[in-house]
Amino acid sequence: MSPQTNRGFTLIELLVVMVIIAIIATISVISVNVADRDPAKEQAQKLADLAGLAAEQAIMQGQEYGLRIEAHAYTLYSYDGRSWHPVKDDSLFYRRELGDDVSLALQMDGAPATLAPPPATVQDMGASTTEAPAAATGGSQQSQDLPQVLLLSSGEMPAFEIDVTGTASGEVYKVKGSLADGITVTAPEAVNRKAPP
Repeated sequence: MSPQTNRGFTLIELLVVMVIIAIIATISVISVNVADRDPAKEQAQKLADLAGLAAEQAIMQGQEYGLRIEAHAYTLYSYDGRSWHPVKDDSLFYRRELGDDVSLALQMDGAPATLAPPPATVQDMGASTTEAPAAATGGSQQSQDLPQVLLLSSGEMPAFEIDVTGTASGEVYKVKGSLADGITVTAPEAVNRKAPP
């Protein structure tokens, strides 16, 4: 007859159970985050990061940059001393299509600005010319395919605000740029708190 022994859990068994619970918890958190992901928030942050990087590179490289804002896309332009051209062959500064889930609106110095038409409606996107970077804010037909937001090598930038709106949620994230504050993103909650009653 063998004596009865009280068998408990070993430390290894407890660790295995804890690892399994941690894996299940991680998977559920990731799936919830993917389901709750707001494309407007992601695109607003990407736009702010890209514009901030371009502003820094403009100063460091002595290169003028500009953002051309459309209703559902944006493109980074560079100035070669005679004309503005879309930045090409760059792993960061390429044209960003946002799709129908996200729309953009632009204000320059507190006033609504005209969005650029999609490139398919511009006769020759790469052939636009202007005499100086400041001409990008002019009212000529050529200004349709020029950047509206300038990020200059002097560190100057006009005050701008880009509303990034999620079509499904209706939430508006604001990408703001100014010489004093740099480029920031304001979440809808912060925007709503500042709105007058």
